[in-house]
Amino acid sequence: MSRSKTKPPKRRRRRPQPVPAAMNDQHAIALKVDSALALQRAGNLEQAKQLYCEVLSVVPDHADAWHLLGMTLYSAGAYPSALECLEKARGFMGDHPELMSNLAIVYHSAGDTERANQMLHRVIQADGDNAETRNNFGVFLLESGQLEQAEQQFQRAIRIDPQSEQAAMNLANCWVRQNRLHDAEQIYHDLVQRNPENLDVLGNLGECYRRQSRWEESLELLQRVVHCRPDDLVSKLTLARTLVNLGRLPEAAERFEQLVIEAPGNAKAHHYLGTVLLSLKDVGRAETEIRHALEIDPTDAHALCSLGFVYIESDRRREAAECFAEAVKRDPRMSGAHGCLLYLMSGDPEISPEQLFEEHIRWGERHGNVQPLQHHTNRPDRDRKLRIGYASGDFREHAVTAFFEPLLQLRDRSMFEVYCYYESGVGDEVTERLKSLADHWRVTLGYSDQQVARQVADDQIDILVDLAGHTSGNRLPALAYKPAPIQISWLGYPNTTGLQAIDYCLTCDVQNPVGEPTLHTEELIRIPGGSFCFSPPSNPPEVSPLPAADKGYVTFGSLHRPFKISSTTHDLWAAALKACPDARLLAFNTRFNDPLKAELRSALVERGIEESRIEIRGTYRGDSYLETYHEIDIGLDATPWAGGTTTMEALWMGIPVIGFYGNNRPSRGTAGIVHHLGKPEWIAKSTEQYACLVRSLAGDLESLAGIRQSLRELTRQTIADQQRFVTELEKAYRQVWKRWCDEQRVHQQTVHGITSLPTPTSASSPIPLGEDPA
Repeated sequence: MSRSKTKPPKRRRRRPQPVPAAMNDQHAIALKVDSALALQRAGNLEQAKQLYCEVLSVVPDHADAWHLLGMTLYSAGAYPSALECLEKARGFMGDHPELMSNLAIVYHSAGDTERANQMLHRVIQADGDNAETRNNFGVFLLESGQLEQAEQQFQRAIRIDPQSEQAAMNLANCWVRQNRLHDAEQIYHDLVQRNPENLDVLGNLGECYRRQSRWEESLELLQRVVHCRPDDLVSKLTLARTLVNLGRLPEAAERFEQLVIEAPGNAKAHHYLGTVLLSLKDVGRAETEIRHALEIDPTDAHALCSLGFVYIESDRRREAAECFAEAVKRDPRMSGAHGCLLYLMSGDPEISPEQLFEEHIRWGERHGNVQPLQHHTNRPDRDRKLRIGYASGDFREHAVTAFFEPLLQLRDRSMFEVYCYYESGVGDEVTERLKSLADHWRVTLGYSDQQVARQVADDQIDILVDLAGHTSGNRLPALAYKPAPIQISWLGYPNTTGLQAIDYCLTCDVQNPVGEPTLHTEELIRIPGGSFCFSPPSNPPEVSPLPAADKGYVTFGSLHRPFKISSTTHDLWAAALKACPDARLLAFNTRFNDPLKAELRSALVERGIEESRIEIRGTYRGDSYLETYHEIDIGLDATPWAGGTTTMEALWMGIPVIGFYGNNRPSRGTAGIVHHLGKPEWIAKSTEQYACLVRSLAGDLESLAGIRQSLRELTRQTIADQQRFVTELEKAYRQVWKRWCDEQRVHQQTVHGITSLPTPTSASSPIPLGEDPA
């Protein structure tokens, strides 16, 4: 949380006034005001306030004291009292430009944006060449979310007064809001060189480091600021948030608890306390604190999103969706909040595929409606070596890596040069391994969407592949600028992006059958054999004997995240358990907290399943969570967001999984996997059929034991055949590239007035994607 500041008002020379003997003379008043101003600038607001009040108790018409007291109260967040003081000063000073600009800032903070806007425009008209006026106008625009306009005002202020530290700092703060963290950092460093003791700058630099995941550096700076300025609430909040980033949750919670005592009216303190309590799995208290924050500041869209995450952890999905929808309504620029809404809708069985598609289109229209960077200058040679870019925030120990790493290891290096764009400031051993396999590595964290797009364009990427979709760490708004001539969506998100700038989406003929409405803004590329290549976990446990052979009953199992376990999933699982009256259910995932366990158990009991047949765990036994499969005989699917990595890991551990074939691509993940495994008979298209298939498997323990021992090898030969997938994907890359080259040739013929017809392999007769040319 960077602090954007107006410059503290200057002392104005005043006519000599009669002063009581107790104050000695006018000089004594001036000394007291100067002392108060020094305390104010140092962040000692309460002491400054006391001194200003002492002056005003003796000289009630002291305009400077009223003005300075008002801005002190503003810094403390006491907006009504600040306005009262500033209006008092106005009664003595008139419409002084500096006072009016400060008044406008406080009116804006108090919620009266219209009056603030009117005041500032009047000040600009009267005193447009004043650097402080321009700076204050910029602060108003910044706090209003008008970032580009704010940037212009700060730059104007710096042109008028190149030595203005306030304008320079606020320009850096503006760039932080635009995610131009590296540019902002440079300004902060320059300002620290000028004035090493500027605590405002040091605090903002600490926040800049925090956003870049440079948490140790952030903590060191913020501790210094808080030591020198113990009343600095903003820096103390940022320090506690940095402790959260460092994983020091109890210590962070303790600091936030102290801050809500010190500043009970500060919405951010309650908000951040709520988020750390949620991380500590205290869902009830987290909701209380975030609700309190919203009572203090009902306009805070970020707090609304945090409340949405609380609802997700409580399995109150509809309320969570309402929170994200309201957050987007309050701040339409929040593409991430809108993405969370899409994510929730994808797992809601009451949302039709058509509704889901329409909302994705709305996302694209709202957040992807930008002017493309430029005409692409990539050389349209159909057979040359191609530059392939991959964008993700998950180039680390993550499920995405199990599918992505084979592309780096097995690619044809003579024909494909790889660039990785990593939206993160942290890494691990997997990150280092991926970095060693890539030809080029770019970190995109801390750069604006335009800067990321420009980097891709400067790298002359031919095909850019987004691996995130609407998941955490995505840079879809950067892809909206169409920095590469061909852009593809794959892997991280089983739905359309909604972006017109993305040309293709990788899928298969099971998830998206030919002839069915695609419900994608992208053109579909159906990869033969499946649009994935599973990389088995390293050092997995051995496949165990069939548990049912010893227990005397079959155990159904699921390692799905609680989010995927919807009401229709409850119906599937209850039907399976009813079909096999002696069977038990084991559900495990580390995200299972007490409310989520209770919700799942209650849902199944309501559907007629005895509670004694249900076991739900939030922790695993042994050295690996995969050892949980030693207790499971048959895996159950989830819907409408079906299994992916979870399904493939179960198969690798010898667990047959019955897939459910839903009504759109997200609900057919497991179905696609088991189909390409060579087990289409494990796919059900209704709840009744699902129960029958499960009963059939569970009823033949000898066959089930044989499947268990052979499944790993079958998986290795099919869905884990990495070279098969890499070869098919490279064919698809080459085909879409040839199509683009042909389109460029046709375009050039049109531009130069050539009327000859295109050849049969041109854009008018494209090669069927996923098939070899004749």
